[in-house]
Amino acid sequence: MFTLEEFLSKMHVEEIDSLLFSGEALQMGLPRVFGGQVLGQALNAAVRTVDPERRPHSLHAYFLRPGDLTRPIIYEVDPIRDGRSFSTRRVVAKQRGKAIFNASISFQIMEGGLSHQIDMPRGINGPENILPDIEHVKALAEKDPAISVETLKRRSLLFKQDVIDIRTPDLRKVVKPGEYDPEFGFWFKFNDAIGDDPITHRTLLAFISDKALMSVGMMPHMWNRETHRMIGASLDHAMWFHSEIRVNQWIYYHIDSPRAARARDFGRGSFYTQKGELIASTAQEGLIRIVPKDPA
Repeated sequence: MFTLEEFLSKMHVEEIDSLLFSGEALQMGLPRVFGGQVLGQALNAAVRTVDPERRPHSLHAYFLRPGDLTRPIIYEVDPIRDGRSFSTRRVVAKQRGKAIFNASISFQIMEGGLSHQIDMPRGINGPENILPDIEHVKALAEKDPAISVETLKRRSLLFKQDVIDIRTPDLRKVVKPGEYDPEFGFWFKFNDAIGDDPITHRTLLAFISDKALMSVGMMPHMWNRETHRMIGASLDHAMWFHSEIRVNQWIYYHIDSPRAARARDFGRGSFYTQKGELIASTAQEGLIRIVPKDPA
């Protein structure tokens, strides 16, 4: 797993020419590039072509092909429009000359206006009352031998705690198969060493937005990797940035899956500060196919 220095270095893509950037893959133990990495790197490239006073407010992306972990990703930014209040950028990520990802990102100058929000779900334990996920699963395993750290590693993305501290209130949903409501959430906080650059904070929010968003669609269904083979892939991903982002402070990512059908799952996510402010929202459709394993 990567160090914090390596993580920040790779999430800030290298400018190799005007409107052209290059990013390296993070090694996360996955068979292909993590979708959140491509989201974050694409946003990082686009932000650097826009006036700093204009902040991203929406991102709409499609995952087109699996990313190759052994090759760099080239990000081509198209400056479609710069208006009086809004700017639009199109970003295409390529490997071997073929597009693996496409996104449109809109930016807006800071403005005032109407303000309201839907409150954070009630009854969520704060991060100070929850163990980090690795310690949490060990505590659960003491009471239930069917639960183990290995199960958590197979079913969830894990990071070094000095990079991202993740604390999941209802971790049992991840490590113990069962039929659960398609609703889930976790607290996270990046290391303070990420600094104060707002570009970094938005880049890392995009990165973490892809964690667990699709897996919530599996929670109402009984399955396990010993009897079935799961084919899953993110198809599209959208984000809306409502307020200032500080990912080195505790944020609760609340996710639900209103509908799954025709081998596709639809998931929604909301990012709340510890004070309950809704700072960003996300939505995603993913491919989920469950294929019984051949006994032979």
